[in-house]
Amino acid sequence: MANILPLDISNDGVNDRDNITDWALSQFQAKYGAHITKDGIWEYLYGVMHAPDWRERYRHDLQRNLPRIPLADNFEAFRLAGRKLINLHINYETADEWPVECLVDGKIDEGVAEDGAYRIERKMRWGKRSGSEEDRSILIINNRCQLVNIPSEAHDYTVSGRSPLQWAIDSLRVKHDNQSGIVDDPNKWYVWADEPFNLIRHLRRLVRVSVVTARIVANLPPSLPVDDTTCETTDVEQNTEFNIQPNCN
Repeated sequence: MANILPLDISNDGVNDRDNITDWALSQFQAKYGAHITKDGIWEYLYGVMHAPDWRERYRHDLQRNLPRIPLADNFEAFRLAGRKLINLHINYETADEWPVECLVDGKIDEGVAEDGAYRIERKMRWGKRSGSEEDRSILIINNRCQLVNIPSEAHDYTVSGRSPLQWAIDSLRVKHDNQSGIVDDPNKWYVWADEPFNLIRHLRRLVRVSVVTARIVANLPPSLPVDDTTCETTDVEQNTEFNIQPNCN
């Protein structure tokens, strides 16, 4: 059964419910109709926040301010995309594996090699083309094991400038703290300590999350009007709980 992230959060006996204000709900219902729900707004928001035009328009605000939320022409497209993305990102640990090949000692392997074949020796790395150019279709786990034929789409989706696979490379590495003598060894993590091939399964799931996310995002419609520089936002901007930018056409 897929994990469910509840939108209703209780704090000291007070149910904060869905964290969407009634004011915000009224703005969406005025634009799209009385059938709009607060849960639907959450899904819409998650979809909009993946829209390339929105991310480009508010790239600086995302770093130091509160970006505005547009009332896009196609609410349902962003709501459906948002729902798919939420389910995909929350349940990434149980997602289906993307069928990239695992090679051990140059041969296709599906977990039959000894445990040491899948261990991270120090840090995973990308393959190399001629010279020093990286080949990101290959992820080298160690000197014996690698993933090959990783699709280019797996690198299109990024979080804070890095793809999920790049985050894995940077995070899942053996680290020694010289001062304390403590060793951070991801091979001992419970997820794959007893079954090291689970590392390969985990990386394949990250590929699926990346590729499917990239495809969903690529099919999103525009979230912003072509020219919204004349939008009147003064009254809306005064509501700091939920900064919505009207969609001017």
